[in-house]
Amino acid sequence: MAKPPGYVEVSERIQEWRAAYPEGSLQAEIVELRDDLVIVKAYAYRTPDDQRPGTGLASEPIPGKTNFTRDSELMNCETSAWGRALIAVGAADANSGIASANEVRNRQESAPEPSPETVDLAELEGAILTAQDLGLEGDWDKTRRYAQQSQGHADMAVAKLSERMDGEAS
Repeated sequence: MAKPPGYVEVSERIQEWRAAYPEGSLQAEIVELRDDLVIVKAYAYRTPDDQRPGTGLASEPIPGKTNFTRDSELMNCETSAWGRALIAVGAADANSGIASANEVRNRQESAPEPSPETVDLAELEGAILTAQDLGLEGDWDKTRRYAQQSQGHADMAVAKLSERMDGEAS
């Protein structure tokens, strides 16, 4: 499956970041590891004494839902977290997308069958990824199922999630 148009792979983001910050380092830690889930937090330090590194969180279900993630859940999760940390530190273009290519591919492959009404979930998916980057927790699968019922539900889910993010930013 081809990467989305204009998308920059995490490996490319890392190469650009290393060129810009040769003294920097990427680090990661497992936040949670269960039988059914792994959560990783990554840090992008521009210098050895960087006081405000970029951070990124990612989670991956265990077992992975696709051939791309099964048996490599931790590695995929770490890569996703690094990609988010690079965006957070401003070392990559957020307009190219925050999600890793694997995340995008996995969402496309595991997407449920569309309902009779065509519902555009692109805005919701972007809002969910932003909320995750901000550290907001939620039952994102439940939110998606609600939104898939109709475009009105999708718009309402985006509005409610935006309100939550605005509340967190205050």
